[in-house]
Amino acid sequence: MNSHFRRSRCVGGVAWLRHLSATVSVAALAFLSAAPVVAQPGAGCDTTRRAIGVSIGPSSPYFEPSSGIGGSSASSVLSRGGLQLTGRVDLPIAGAWRARVEGGTQNWRLERQIYSADLRQVVATETVGDLDVRQIDGLVGRQGGRPPVCGYVLAGGGLYSLDYQDAGFRSPGFALTAGLEFPAGGRSVVQVDVQLQLIHTRSHYPVGSSTVVGTGLSAGWAYRF
Repeated sequence: MNSHFRRSRCVGGVAWLRHLSATVSVAALAFLSAAPVVAQPGAGCDTTRRAIGVSIGPSSPYFEPSSGIGGSSASSVLSRGGLQLTGRVDLPIAGAWRARVEGGTQNWRLERQIYSADLRQVVATETVGDLDVRQIDGLVGRQGGRPPVCGYVLAGGGLYSLDYQDAGFRSPGFALTAGLEFPAGGRSVVQVDVQLQLIHTRSHYPVGSSTVVGTGLSAGWAYRF
C-alpha cells in the first residue's frame, strides 16, 4: 500500500512537471520569437557572444528509489534536493542562435521515513546515503529581449553518471534551460537559469523508476570574450 502511494505520487509529480515545462517552453519560445521586433537594433540581444562561466543553485529530483533501499515494509525512501555546481561555455552560432556546452555535479540525498505500527504517521527519519550525479550536456537555442536584459531558451541532451555507495551507472538524458542574462560591468554578465532534466535510468538501482526528473534554479557569472 505504501509502495503504491509512493509510485502514484511520483507519477503524478512527473506528469505535473512535464506539463509545467511544456507550458513554460511554449511561452518562452513565443517571447523569443517576438523579441527581434522589440529589441533595439544592434543593441546586443539579437547577436550572441562567446562566454565562459560558472553557476550554483539548488537542485531537486523526482523519482522513486529502488525498493531494496527501504529496509522494511514499515518505511519508505524519498529523494531530497541538494546543491548543483555547473561550469559552461557559451558559443555563438548565427545571429541570435547560440550553443552551450556545460558540465556539472549535483548531490541528492535519500531519506528514509519510518512509520508507526499502524502505518499512519512518521515516527523517525534518517539519511541512507547520497546519490551523486555528474553530467555533460550540449544545448542549442535562441536568445532575444530588450537590452540590457536578454532572455534565452536552450534544449539538448547529454550523458549523466549516477553513483550511490558502491553502485553506479551512466544514462543519456534530455535537458531544457530558460534563462536571463544581464551585464555586471565590463565583459562580465550575470546569468539566472531554470533547468529541467529528464534522465532515462531504465529502473537501474538505486532508482526504481524509468526516468529521473531533475529541476534546478541557478545563478552564475560569465565572462564574455
